[in-house]
Amino acid sequence: MRALDSAAWRRCARSAPLRRIRSSAPFRSSDQARRYVLSRYRVAKDRDHFRHVRSLCLTIGHTKSGGTLLGSLLDAHPRAAIADETDALRYLSAGFQPDQVYWLLEKGARRDALKGNVTARRLSSYSFSVPDQWQGRVERLEVVGDCKAGIATQRFGADPGLVDQVAAAIDPARLQLLHVVRNPFDPMSAMMIRGGRSFDSARTRYFANCDILLDLHERVSPSLLRVVPYEDMVDDTVAELRAITGFLGLAAPDPYLRACAAIIEARPPERTLVDWSDVQIDTVEAEMGRYPFLEGYSFDDHGRAT
Repeated sequence: MRALDSAAWRRCARSAPLRRIRSSAPFRSSDQARRYVLSRYRVAKDRDHFRHVRSLCLTIGHTKSGGTLLGSLLDAHPRAAIADETDALRYLSAGFQPDQVYWLLEKGARRDALKGNVTARRLSSYSFSVPDQWQGRVERLEVVGDCKAGIATQRFGADPGLVDQVAAAIDPARLQLLHVVRNPFDPMSAMMIRGGRSFDSARTRYFANCDILLDLHERVSPSLLRVVPYEDMVDDTVAELRAITGFLGLAAPDPYLRACAAIIEARPPERTLVDWSDVQIDTVEAEMGRYPFLEGYSFDDHGRAT
């Protein structure tokens, strides 16, 4: 299994032929079956391992909005295991038991830590590794989570009853949602740069997700859904992370908070990499007004949700 965590394997997995194989329906079906059997076996070997879990924490929002950063910081907590892009909702919808999904998430968090918590940043990689903390391991597991914000949002949008179904399935643990918000021009710029989307395509996708998010805000209790402004995570990491851990019911030791804050680097926003026209800016800002969680953002402002 260590070979699957090697740099050579990751390079192979990113190759075009293997990506096509891994995205095919037969491969995904067989891989899901394999994960079901393996997770069930692992959980049966230690039935009490997840007895202290009281929260399944999922990020929602848009791709390239800071969810991976948030997940990496939370995974550094001694009582949390937060994976990056495991897609917990896929497995819960497929009939996996909660403990099986928790096992997959904890395994994903360990895998991410072995890779150095490296994520795409602009056109090069960037590490969210927090030295001397708990990424990839736990003192006692109380919160498990997944950072796959864009896909999670789309899954909730495709099945409006999914929130209630998941909440019921994991009871007595709670389903808690962290809505990571970033200046809208940045994720849209990332869609255009990395995804090759046109302005109209990026704008349409972004605001379609916003419609789903608005519906979730109206249906989910504020005690179970928290807005996390990306800019606050960067500008005042200690205060924002203390508030987030409090929302999740986790104590936040000062050494943990300081270690997380120490890895944050403020960088120029993605929107500076795109040549935005005045018409495009005006179009986006007019649409932003329909969503309370985007209040306070504009193209020229650093931006902070209020």
